[in-house]
Amino acid sequence: MRSPAQLQRDLRMHLSRRMNRSLAPPDRVSLNVTLRCNLKCTMCTTCYDAPELSTAEIKGIIDQTADWGVEVFNPLGGEPFIRTDMEELLAYAVLRGFYVTVTTNGTLITEKRARLLARIPADRLHFNLSLDGMARSHDLVRGSGMWARAIQGYQRIRAADAQAGNSQRKILANTLLHAGNVDHFLQVLDEQAALGLDGVRVLNLFRQGDDVPKEAANLWFHPRHQDALRAVSAALADRAARQGPSGYRIQNPPDELRFIPRYYTEDLGPLDAPCWAGWKELYINADGQAIMCDGKLDFLAGAFGSAREQTLQELWASPALRARREVVKTCATPCIQDCYLRGSSDSVADIAQDAARLATRAGLDRLRRLNPRVEHLPDATLRLEISDVCPCDWEGCTTPPERWRALTQGLPERPSAASWGRLRDHGHLDFGRGFMGFEVVRAVVSDLLAARLRFGTLSLSWRGDPLLHPEIEPLLRFLLEGIHRDGLADRLRIETSGQFLTDNIAALAAHPAPQDWVLDLDRGEGAGLARLRAHRGPACRLILAAHATPGLDAPALAARHRNFAPPRGPSPWMQATP
Repeated sequence: MRSPAQLQRDLRMHLSRRMNRSLAPPDRVSLNVTLRCNLKCTMCTTCYDAPELSTAEIKGIIDQTADWGVEVFNPLGGEPFIRTDMEELLAYAVLRGFYVTVTTNGTLITEKRARLLARIPADRLHFNLSLDGMARSHDLVRGSGMWARAIQGYQRIRAADAQAGNSQRKILANTLLHAGNVDHFLQVLDEQAALGLDGVRVLNLFRQGDDVPKEAANLWFHPRHQDALRAVSAALADRAARQGPSGYRIQNPPDELRFIPRYYTEDLGPLDAPCWAGWKELYINADGQAIMCDGKLDFLAGAFGSAREQTLQELWASPALRARREVVKTCATPCIQDCYLRGSSDSVADIAQDAARLATRAGLDRLRRLNPRVEHLPDATLRLEISDVCPCDWEGCTTPPERWRALTQGLPERPSAASWGRLRDHGHLDFGRGFMGFEVVRAVVSDLLAARLRFGTLSLSWRGDPLLHPEIEPLLRFLLEGIHRDGLADRLRIETSGQFLTDNIAALAAHPAPQDWVLDLDRGEGAGLARLRAHRGPACRLILAAHATPGLDAPALAARHRNFAPPRGPSPWMQATP
């Protein structure tokens, strides 16, 4: 459900479009920091020498964007890194609070530049790398040897981040689907995944029909290509529909991918939703001129003012922009871009419905707060099965082993604590089934807090090992904060074999929230115990667990783990470690 702030903004955007008024700031300010480029791509009509804003002028636009409350600053090009001050500009945008994504061809990323970029937090600066195929098909578009230079630039960013101790920075591919790579496009994506890229945005040629530049005529999809294009389009849509929540991901929605063949046969009008160009984005060109789509995909023809002469807010409220918006509202030009869709503001009925639900929920919450008593259930355990996959080969395990085999089949290396994160980030693991989504956990916690229920124990256990979850670190941090700050439960209990415990996860044992780490010796033989001992804080208890089975070697366990008493009776038993 949308928050009150989101509902208010979505409604203001809806009214802005309906009344053609600037009742809300844009979602993003985009800026061509340059129109120059070191490459001469055959399909490109947007790169050329042109006047540019100075460093100080661009910083001024960043300041205006931040002070205005716009959430996204979007630097574009040209090739942004042809500017020698690009690292400075990116660092400044992050300093002003933005999460920034920059698109680059990668060929100008030197080792020095990569080290400078590595100083910018990995979670605040992301990259889109232009890769239009494998080496042959990429170089067909961008010039001989350019694929190798792009990959070298990409690898320099990865290496610099690793050397700086950064977490993996999000780097996606922007990949043009064209007649020169349609016969091996799926292999292009497989290659990108193997290189460690985080995903891909599939792009289409921007001009259509007779407007295609002569140099790019061999890239356009003609009738003879349609069978191959339809097959690839369907396969891409199927991949996008089946992909898991992490790893290498196609960024396009499946329906958009299915539309592609119709775009090239000129059988596709604007996507079946209102276009929000002129409401969703304020776009500034390299010389400071404000531009937008003119209804025929020509942005320069849609110019309406200058950031050198007016403030961003003056441009946004200008009569010239109002005139440009009227053109957009009646646009019929075939367009397959989803960047100007804003479904959350399309329907005032949907907004009103969500507002009514929110008001009802807020009323119930107020009624609950009239009675401040929390129902405390100290002997009750809430068990969340965030994974139903178990990696053990213990004969007493009741979790079907085929789940683990299905998850790990075809991996390039053996899964372990050291490799699990790498296999996940490189997209070798499909978490599409068998794992509880983080959004489900958030919803459960929200409902418990609203109901004013407090359990004695919140337990992550049952059939699978929770440490296999693709978002286990942020998920554990979220639950620990819920216990420490909001009183969600008395303790968090994590039951695991310990085989996939890393130092980053073990460091959470120092959190002030009460927590029990239960290491199952039947499945993991005490793996991870040393890591937890090194990190645990005063609120953390370490517990060893085993089952009283005929094969249990109690004396050997007692010798290996201090104060480990022999089992009593047929039930599982536990003993806290010192």
